[in-house]
Amino acid sequence: MRSVTLLAPAKVNLHLGIYPGRDERGYHRADSVMVALGLADRVTVSETPDSPLHVSMDVDAGVGERDNTAYVAAERLCAAFGRSPEYQVSIEKRVPPKSGLGGSSSDGAATILALCDLWGVSPASDAVVGVARSVGADVPFFLNLAPSLLEGAGDVLCRVFPALGDVPIVLVRPKGGVSTARAYAEFDCDPVNPLDTTGIINALSGGSVADVARSLYNNLSGAARRAEGQIAEVERWLAVQDGVRASMVSGSGSCVFGICSSHADAERIAALAHDEQGLWSCATRVVSSRDEVAN
Repeated sequence: MRSVTLLAPAKVNLHLGIYPGRDERGYHRADSVMVALGLADRVTVSETPDSPLHVSMDVDAGVGERDNTAYVAAERLCAAFGRSPEYQVSIEKRVPPKSGLGGSSSDGAATILALCDLWGVSPASDAVVGVARSVGADVPFFLNLAPSLLEGAGDVLCRVFPALGDVPIVLVRPKGGVSTARAYAEFDCDPVNPLDTTGIINALSGGSVADVARSLYNNLSGAARRAEGQIAEVERWLAVQDGVRASMVSGSGSCVFGICSSHADAERIAALAHDEQGLWSCATRVVSSRDEVAN
């Protein structure tokens, strides 16, 4: 039977502005500017005629199979195109869950892209993008991977920016994770109106990494810190490391990322975080297309 294997990259938010209140769907309005990273899961979608849809992972992410984003993505895309959901989705996890790195959304997008490949369907079609939006806020971003601004509930692609280049990134994750639901519940207890996206839009439009570093913003970070107290410790530690130009919590946390001056700095800091702090860490880089992604 035919199968397609794709890499499903992580992301970081350069700007995340969450607005107080929820819409009729239960979502917050969000301004989200994201870039993809070289760190990636590996997703294989295989045809399994006469066998029902099944998703397997090599780690326990703490969700049931039918709640797995890849399962939801496959089920909804099959329904939208009138296909029988007879596929096996196998996921090799490299992006840690509950980290604000978009791993589950990226797995869902890779599943959608793999099915489009098997069917000969354009992933840019309105039907495919509509399914991606229904699966999760970040999923449409992962269909493309270019630096992007998404609005609405963080699911409406509004603007794509030029490639930022080979920017070194270090990721350091506290031992505790933060679920997206928990972070937003904490935010609702003490909501904060966000800054607008002018600064990061200007920085990305000009292609200046220095300006991007100065424009990092996330008004969900306070909620993430309340949900996982070790985040603040990791933020303080990472901010004072030589070679870190700027650092911030990604998305709903718990992972903290740093924009580094060089790949050597990113690798050195990742090693220090692992060896001296006992934390999961990774030296990676910004990517702007699927061809650039490599584990």
